[in-house]
Amino acid sequence: MTREDSLKKFCYDHNIKVLDTNKRAHTYTKLNVSYFQYPNDLNIVDRHIVQDTEPLYTIEISLSELEKIAEFESQVFNHMRAKGHYDMFSMMMEQKEREKYLRTKYPAVQKAYENYSLMLKMAEGGEL
Repeated sequence: MTREDSLKKFCYDHNIKVLDTNKRAHTYTKLNVSYFQYPNDLNIVDRHIVQDTEPLYTIEISLSELEKIAEFESQVFNHMRAKGHYDMFSMMMEQKEREKYLRTKYPAVQKAYENYSLMLKMAEGGEL
């Protein structure tokens, strides 16, 4: 699925209407500061700001949908962005994909996974 298809599906799933995509938004990279680069004057600080633009979407979304998205992000990421671990969810998903690959490649891993899953279900049901 392409990035555009993913966005369309997300908008459809959350009843988001795209009203306009003709505007542009500025994006900036982090400030890169170089200290002490000029031996004649160590007080000179070079600041490099790279800026670009990207499409700016004007959308229409209901409050209830916006609240659902905000709640989901809060639950999944558990405010990890403030701590610098915003990619934790994607790392977990990559691990799940890796484990799925290993189960597919090695039948013994698949069998062990099935036994483990069965034991978990039995424990949840109080059968152990």
